[in-house]
Amino acid sequence: MGKLIKYELKGNYKIFCALFAIIILLQGLFLTRIGHWKSGSIMGMTVLVNIILFITILIFIEKSFANEIYEDRGYLTFTLPVSGYKVLGSKIIVGLLWLLISGFISFISFKTIINGLSGEDLIKIITSSVNIKQFVLLGIIYAIVVLIMLLLTIYFSITLTRVAYKGKKISGFIGFIVFIVLNFVISYISYKVGDIFPHEMKISLDMINSLGSAGIINDGTITITPQYFTINIARSIYMLLVYIGMFFGTGYLLENKMNI
Repeated sequence: MGKLIKYELKGNYKIFCALFAIIILLQGLFLTRIGHWKSGSIMGMTVLVNIILFITILIFIEKSFANEIYEDRGYLTFTLPVSGYKVLGSKIIVGLLWLLISGFISFISFKTIINGLSGEDLIKIITSSVNIKQFVLLGIIYAIVVLIMLLLTIYFSITLTRVAYKGKKISGFIGFIVFIVLNFVISYISYKVGDIFPHEMKISLDMINSLGSAGIINDGTITITPQYFTINIARSIYMLLVYIGMFFGTGYLLENKMNI
């Protein structure tokens, strides 16, 4: 799988590096506007640029995967002596890498802008409210899990569309509809499971309570408050099974049902 990862990085790194460079230059431009533009305008532009960065990264990741199963590039990938699971695994790892890099760039962007606008260090603001080690660790783990789930859903939607619909003309639109429906169904069943089996597991945390009781993260399955890390057991098991099944389902379709 290492060779597949290198192949994937080699094929896309120029595009992503150029995109990251553009974002960094834009953030540099915003820094020069401090004192000339309103603070709200600068912060709003920073938020907008970073949202665009995330969406653009997702689009490039989706296109990279779609090209493997719709374009001539797929002939090389699927004639290699590797399983569909390894192809999928390499795509997830590389996609996750680009998304984490974009997340890091976004964090640095906000840190720099907030420091420039208020003279306050974002790191110091966070550390004054929470245990920074726990905050960073939980944040990174949560981000990785959510991003892997997102990538798996995208890849499964594209692969299922490719297998079920042989045409290419409106495959992107159909894949998008499949993605939306799939997310809705998974979320709906998840909340129903949680309602039927409301049992939770609480892990005590060391964060102080200045963040309030609503929670840092609350998505129904996992809730993080300053005092507790709460997991709905049934929902967590359900989501784990769904995405494991999605991984093996996508890998199986790539390995056995692709007709490039």
